Amino acid sequence: MVPRGKLDISFAALFKGIVYCGAELLGATHSKEIKTVPNTLYCLSVRTGLDLTLQALNFEPGSEVLVTNINIPDMFSILSAHRLVCVPLSVNKHTLEISAQQIKKLINPSTKAILITHLFGAVINIQDIINLAKEHHLMVLEDCAQAFNGVYKGNPGTDVVMYSFGLIKTNTSLTGAMLRFNNPELQHKVTLLQNQLPIQYTGQYLKKLFKALIIKMITQKWSFTLLYWLSQKAGKNFDDVLAGFTKGFPGADVMAKIRYRPCQANLRLMGQRIAAFPLTRISKRQELALSTLRHLPEAMKIGQLNDQHTYWVLAIESTDPGQLIKALRARGYDATQKASSLVKIKGTKEVSQPDELDLDKLVYLPAGSGILQIL
Repeated sequence: MVPRGKLDISFAALFKGIVYCGAELLGATHSKEIKTVPNTLYCLSVRTGLDLTLQALNFEPGSEVLVTNINIPDMFSILSAHRLVCVPLSVNKHTLEISAQQIKKLINPSTKAILITHLFGAVINIQDIINLAKEHHLMVLEDCAQAFNGVYKGNPGTDVVMYSFGLIKTNTSLTGAMLRFNNPELQHKVTLLQNQLPIQYTGQYLKKLFKALIIKMITQKWSFTLLYWLSQKAGKNFDDVLAGFTKGFPGADVMAKIRYRPCQANLRLMGQRIAAFPLTRISKRQELALSTLRHLPEAMKIGQLNDQHTYWVLAIESTDPGQLIKALRARGYDATQKASSLVKIKGTKEVSQPDELDLDKLVYLPAGSGILQIL
């Protein structure tokens, strides 16, 4: 069975993180190795960054935030926890963009901010949205959790740009996020708030490192095939089995779990991996994805008109996702509809657009040329 994906971290990097944890637990300090970057703040997760930013902004309860209508559930839950109203913005399946026109129709005196999410590894052009936001004095936040490519630093007009290095993300450090600020006053407030948070216990990060070692081993082709076979024999849903390994903050009370600072070992590993990220990794991933997509019907392709698509996941559209997944798995390819925990929200003020992205029709593929024989 060809796995749908693998963790973007080497065994050597994981062992380095384990050594860092050991040193920290024994009382050694290496703060000088954690480089500070101007306009940048490292935190536990993008969820944490959003929570801190909303605390700093302190919008009046009932204020509206325009949001890309597809994201992980926790992001919408955090907005709700701050008693803010999410107003969804639909995504075009060809470009993965949200239009400034639909935003213009939704802005009203209660609108305070726009949260833009770059999906599937694509970076979208948001300059028209930035111009509109500045015209109406709205804050702009960019969620680049799925779009880290080592190059894109966010639009200069964005107030906060958020990158994730969580377990299944590009250049993962298992947990961790980087926030870039174009708003010094907001950065100062967020930094002060983060400094009040407790530091996450190093032993908890160490457990994540060992968990990642296990995931690395089971996503080898032979072991992944065995896990799939055992899941089938036990009558368990394979997607649910994998979700148990990869969920970043399992459980219901997300707010209590994200309100920590990363431990020193986490900071050291994250900082080193960001500084040494090889851009060739992105170009190779693009080449592999495009080789898979090249001969597919245009109707199946998602984001094909986005020229900054790096294919963090390889999504296609199918009129019968269940049947396609069944056929692919029968031939040894672990296709799924649950490569991530994305959900799509609806709202009373929603403005639809042509060719809207439909999560229910998506199938996520493992990249590779052999899959073309089935598609």
